[in-house]
Amino acid sequence: MNRPFQNRNMRAPDTTQTSQNGPDRIREPRIIWFCGPKGQFLSLPEPCPDFAGTTLEICRDPGWMERLHPEDADAVLAGWKESLAAGTPWRGNYRIRDRDGVYRTVVERGSPVRDADGRILFWVGINLDPEALHAPSGIMEQSGVSVDELLRVTAAILPVGWLDPEDAAVRITVEGREYRSTGFVEAYPRQESSILVHGRVAGRVEISHREGEESFLPDGHSVADAVAARLGRILEQVQPDGNSGRSEENYRLLYEQMLESYTLYEVVRDGDGNPVDYRIVELNEKAADLFSRNRDGLIGRRLFEVFPAIREGARIIYGEVAERGVPVRRRLQEPGSGRWYDLYIFRPESGRLAVVGQEITRQKKAERALKESEERFRGVFEQVGTGIALIDPEGRIRDANPAFVRVFGYSEDELYGMKFCDLSFPPEREAAGPLLQESAPRETRYLTKDGGVIWGRVTTSPLRDQEGEELVIAMVEDVTEWREIQDALFASEERFRKIAQRSFDVIFICHADQGIAYISPAVTRILGYTPEEMLGQRCRDYLLEKAIPGWEEMLGRAERGESVEGSLIEFRRKDGSVAVIEMNSSPVVEGEKVIGVQIIGRDVSERRHYEKLRLQAFEQIEQNIEQFAVLADHIRLPLQVILGMADLLEDGPAPEKIREQVERINAIVKQLDEGWVESREIREFLRRNELI
Repeated sequence: MNRPFQNRNMRAPDTTQTSQNGPDRIREPRIIWFCGPKGQFLSLPEPCPDFAGTTLEICRDPGWMERLHPEDADAVLAGWKESLAAGTPWRGNYRIRDRDGVYRTVVERGSPVRDADGRILFWVGINLDPEALHAPSGIMEQSGVSVDELLRVTAAILPVGWLDPEDAAVRITVEGREYRSTGFVEAYPRQESSILVHGRVAGRVEISHREGEESFLPDGHSVADAVAARLGRILEQVQPDGNSGRSEENYRLLYEQMLESYTLYEVVRDGDGNPVDYRIVELNEKAADLFSRNRDGLIGRRLFEVFPAIREGARIIYGEVAERGVPVRRRLQEPGSGRWYDLYIFRPESGRLAVVGQEITRQKKAERALKESEERFRGVFEQVGTGIALIDPEGRIRDANPAFVRVFGYSEDELYGMKFCDLSFPPEREAAGPLLQESAPRETRYLTKDGGVIWGRVTTSPLRDQEGEELVIAMVEDVTEWREIQDALFASEERFRKIAQRSFDVIFICHADQGIAYISPAVTRILGYTPEEMLGQRCRDYLLEKAIPGWEEMLGRAERGESVEGSLIEFRRKDGSVAVIEMNSSPVVEGEKVIGVQIIGRDVSERRHYEKLRLQAFEQIEQNIEQFAVLADHIRLPLQVILGMADLLEDGPAPEKIREQVERINAIVKQLDEGWVESREIREFLRRNELI
């Protein structure tokens, strides 16, 4: 498919004719030119050689820049390149050498012509010679680029934009006149767009192609629409007459619609012939707006009478131009209002002074804001504690702040031109290049000038300088100390983890919103569950129902920042049995907020069992002691009766035997009494020492 304006095989039709030469020729006051999207000349009018003071071939070649005044050439070239790159209207005031070797002032304006998608199709512009423009006697007699020629050239160059120009053709119709490119055939499919002039249809642009509709892009109308719209605006500004296509009215229209102010002065001199003031001869509406006066009321007035405040600043500058004839450009501020103006002052002829200017107050404010911003950035750049370096596309350091110098130990001169990757620790240098293309912070090692190794956290971001070159701003923060702390913390955590993993007691951490966050392997021995089974679960899900109040109380105290020791909580093992865990708990605090509890638990189920048996034994002993005391009393009474009965019997072996046995029983009872007393003392000792 052929696509419009692909910038391939771009060629312009030959619009040259032999220009008028000889001493009687009158200099052309303006020319209209066309350039491609990248600035290459597509078409130049016949008067170009007279206007530029050279041949048409040189006008088409970049060598025409040599005709510019040396003081203006660099600025003109830079401004034109900037407009091409940004796609913004081009404005230029410069001096160019004519055939006689005399520099003349040229006012040049150009605008891009875009399609519906905003793509630049071509540039169209106009060059004005203010001196020739204000030569009334010659304007009506001059010949040059007419609207007819403009339409003819436009029709001729449009097919060049297609990949196969020989298959495309254009017809432009305006007010009944036709302008065709070679090969236009009525029968071919074509696209059309109307040319509107002052709200009415004055003509149309037709683009045809041999291959039919499929040769046009879906939005192909954008080309015809853009060309038609541009031609309509040109026709609204320049109305040709029936003969030469130019008149005083046409030039007056251009003059009045200039974006800049234009004022022509007559030099007023004192008795010694020195310039003392400047009488306003002519000015456009833009200039009247800057004067904030009615234009008719300004004609004939003297400049310093209207603006006495600028006398001191303007007197010397205007006087030098009036005397020497050397144009100057100045930025001046009006003392009263504080407004800024960019003025181009030149002498169009002896005794006259012309000033082309525009108000740049907003621009000056923007420049001042930019300067202040740059100063603030420079202040931050110089004083911030983080090392900052500007790196070019080749990876070389363009600039570095004092903090960067301190981090690496090199001087600014040593750092300038050094590759950023050369600062990296050798094993990590391969990753240093891609690192500059990453925006996320990253920690890596660097070598200092003295051979030391540091850790740096580097963050990069793209930065475009004033020339449009892509730079990288790299911010390097020395985090060596922080890394050492992190390493020490990691080692400490590893030691804790090893201790926890090997601990006989179970260690676990419960978060209020996450359940069990960590639990040591000892839980398998105590409860039968693996750590993986319990992670993320709630502790209370493993408790006996009667143990939940004690658990909630312990958690409540932890939430208040209290540590709790010796809590006995009953858990249900995986096999269904019960384990009694003695717990010591402490709160887990983060950011002055308790987020959970850390618990060390020991299985005391067996100990509790033996303690229970011991208590039962002591209770039995105590019961026995009490029973022994009662038993002794119960034995003594019957013995007394038996002894009394023996005394009543006659003497003989039987009573004596009874008495002997009673004495033996009394001795035994006495021993029981002594044992009871001793047992009671032992019991009291055990109670005092909380052993029972």
